[in-house]
Amino acid sequence: MSIEGGSALNQAQRSLPGPIRSEAVTRASDHHELPRLRGNPLLEARARIADLSPENPVVEELRRRYAFGVPTPPALELIAAASPAGIVELGAGTGYWARLLHQAGVDVVAYDRWPPPCPENPFFAGSEPWYPVLPGDVAVIGRHVDRMLLVVWPTRNETWPAGALAHFHAAGGERVVFVGEGPGGRTGDSVFHCLLGDEGRCLSCELGVADTPCTCGIRPLWQATSSVEVGSWPGVDDDCIVYERVDDRRFLNRRRRRKPWTGEAG
Repeated sequence: MSIEGGSALNQAQRSLPGPIRSEAVTRASDHHELPRLRGNPLLEARARIADLSPENPVVEELRRRYAFGVPTPPALELIAAASPAGIVELGAGTGYWARLLHQAGVDVVAYDRWPPPCPENPFFAGSEPWYPVLPGDVAVIGRHVDRMLLVVWPTRNETWPAGALAHFHAAGGERVVFVGEGPGGRTGDSVFHCLLGDEGRCLSCELGVADTPCTCGIRPLWQATSSVEVGSWPGVDDDCIVYERVDDRRFLNRRRRRKPWTGEAG
């Protein structure tokens, strides 16, 4: 879809519910001066749209304007409770998750390699940010090991998400929170999920999957401790999962506590 316009995009913009369109003017460049966002416009819009198929231009516009992962109250509450020292988010996109966490009282520093509306951003070019998103890659998170690392919908089959997990662990980070699908889904690659302890076999060697890297010998660096389901899009199975660092394989047998999401907007 062209970011400059076109009939599909124009139709999508006209079809957005009224409160969603009016919220677009409440953004600000300094998070200390951000006016309070009224509710959770992405979640509320998702609840009101009958056709949530990826082919619907309204869905595409919502993702481009807000985020691919849909923040729910249980997910935001879980993240806030697990991050008393604050959050460092990598791959923050428009900063929509950061904005809602900021409003929940969490101190957030957000980075993206190409912060919107940067035209180089393949997903959010031309989208105005909801929160101040700074330019930065994997290297910057090593400055924030006192915080919890947040990664929402990391790009599928790219190396930076796994690099972020490894770098944050090596720098001394203690906790990570990941929002997205599990192994074989639309987020992260096999190395990423192996480092989280969620991928138990090498898909490349055992099953001959050609487009996945070999993960033989990769030691998990993180252990899931708690999670909640995230109400997302049809055919998408997202979770919000909190992990703690692993320095000894004895801790890899702990089971995480998973709470279902009821689908209510809050």
